[in-house]
Amino acid sequence: MTNAAPMDPKIFFPELKGNLTNITWAHAVNNKEALREALANSLVNMLEADVIMGYKSPDNVTVLPIMAHPPANSSDLSLEDFLNTVHVKNPTKGLKLDFKSMEAFTASRDILKKLNANAIYPVFINADIFPGPINADNTVVKPNLFLEEAKQYENVILSIGWSTKPETENDGKQTRGYTDHQVKLAIDTLKSKNLTQPITYAVRANLAAVSPAQIEKLMNSTEVKNTTLTIWSSKDDKVDASSLSKLIKTVGVENVYLDVPSELKAQLNLKSGASGIAITTMTMLGSLLVNYLLTAMPQRG
Repeated sequence: MTNAAPMDPKIFFPELKGNLTNITWAHAVNNKEALREALANSLVNMLEADVIMGYKSPDNVTVLPIMAHPPANSSDLSLEDFLNTVHVKNPTKGLKLDFKSMEAFTASRDILKKLNANAIYPVFINADIFPGPINADNTVVKPNLFLEEAKQYENVILSIGWSTKPETENDGKQTRGYTDHQVKLAIDTLKSKNLTQPITYAVRANLAAVSPAQIEKLMNSTEVKNTTLTIWSSKDDKVDASSLSKLIKTVGVENVYLDVPSELKAQLNLKSGASGIAITTMTMLGSLLVNYLLTAMPQRG
């Protein structure tokens, strides 16, 4: 028996009061020790882990879905062991499974069906399925195949990303940021699949910060309900914190997962993080109230 709907992180983490930017992440939970530490850490909300095809040590014979990040090809933790441990020992945390190949995703089908049916916590299934900046044309997880396969997991949140590369001094400004073409490709592809799950778009912080118009179009054009943004960053990325803060506040802290290094997060000014839509609504309500009071006041002769 499956859940009625994907577990909403806003409901699962009520202490956040709807502010998704305050969710905390444990990264690369790809071995038994990292998993033990993450499950024991009361400050961690979400466990992020990578799934590839490889060997579960010490057995170097059978290839199966394991928890590891390329170029590694072995781990002391298989995907099935990882999920069994989480399901038994995890009353308070959500999961994000980052699939690094289509082969790993399809080989995990039976495991994911079980997870889809039994998870009582938020589950994100992530893959970079679109070519993105900077000239990152290689996508090992093909969008159509991934989305067709993912449609059967109705109780998860689909995390959709673009392949990206770190910026270098040789990259011209014209190559930076998400382009109109990249955004349109994502919008059109998702629309054609008639997905029912919530979608979160995973975007790199330094690139999203310099393409706010494209990110806003992405968020406003999707027909999927409960669309959110996941902003992530590598440690050495150079991010315009001011521009990123403005983008987050435009989209709304209730719609943005923030998965960035603590140093960058400390530079962001998100205290007035209500969405532009919310601000507009509040302003309109305020104006209506003022007009009502002025109309209702007795008129002086």
